[in-house]
Amino acid sequence: MILNLKHILWLSFLCGAASATGKPVTGSLSEKVNLPCFFSTIPTSALVTTPNGTAVYGGDYLRIKWTKIEGQVESTVLVAQNGVIKIGSSYRNRVSVPSHPEDVGDASLTMVKLRASDAGTYRCEVMYGIEDTQDTVNLDVNGVVFHYRASTSRYILNYPRAIQTCQNVGATIATYDQLKAAYEDGFDQCDAGWIADQTVRYPVTKPRKGCYGNLQHIPGIRSYGTRKPTDTYDVYCYVDKLDGEVFYAPVNHKMTFEEANKECKRKNAVLASPGQLHAAWRLGLDRCDYGWLSDGSARHPVAIPRMKCGGGLLGVRTMYRYRNQTGFPEPTAKLGAYCFKGKSYCLLVF
Repeated sequence: MILNLKHILWLSFLCGAASATGKPVTGSLSEKVNLPCFFSTIPTSALVTTPNGTAVYGGDYLRIKWTKIEGQVESTVLVAQNGVIKIGSSYRNRVSVPSHPEDVGDASLTMVKLRASDAGTYRCEVMYGIEDTQDTVNLDVNGVVFHYRASTSRYILNYPRAIQTCQNVGATIATYDQLKAAYEDGFDQCDAGWIADQTVRYPVTKPRKGCYGNLQHIPGIRSYGTRKPTDTYDVYCYVDKLDGEVFYAPVNHKMTFEEANKECKRKNAVLASPGQLHAAWRLGLDRCDYGWLSDGSARHPVAIPRMKCGGGLLGVRTMYRYRNQTGFPEPTAKLGAYCFKGKSYCLLVF
């Protein structure tokens, strides 16, 4: 029996209000996110009954293709057709689509173990026969892992104090998955620090003298294993999204720590915490001037690499009092200030 049916294919991206406003889908470092892509199909080809009695559409296979757009270049994320799935090397074991998308009209991409570098624009294409319909969705990834050292010296934080220290600087102690996601994007730090599972680790992307641990001369996350809570190390902290704005106090003179506190208050703000500065850096804050932060440290964010500002490296640079990279500046030192102003919400009544 042969029955001709008209083919209708439509594609829409849905994310609550985001689809109407153009806002991106947002995920957090090391977590899971869904990039929506829904469709409805009715094949154009003839419906054919095979010798074993199964009804199939001759010749037309549903094909789903996800790519990431970076400038003029599109890189393959996932291609699924006729039960065969091919995944780009950067996304292996991290992306998937529904196993039977034609049954539910859902070609959404699920991405796990998010990395900061996953942020960007993605294209979903649903192809069937001669039809080809496509659209794009933007992805933002929140979250930064950063190393933190106490104000006086290195390796003086026991496990309970490490947890509290991250909270004091506007963050939480990092999990292994968060540290791993940061490492996979190039985070390199040769300092042993506590993480949430009471192990002590540090990420090394460029093996070098003094950065050995359990992996010796190969890249990876070094581990000292589970340690006693009374042992002392540094700590790795994690901050998610920034709920407000960090800005460099626009003054024509440098300030002591106390003066910086007052200057931020004059601007209806407070001195930013290290966690807030790292979150602002992730959003693109770039300034080649050291400024006071709430913990008494002095740092500056580098989002645009240049040799005269942090040696061409990206990240948040820290000013230390001593050559061995310990100690915060004297409170009387004259520096700039990074202020934080939280979001304010207005309720309109008509």
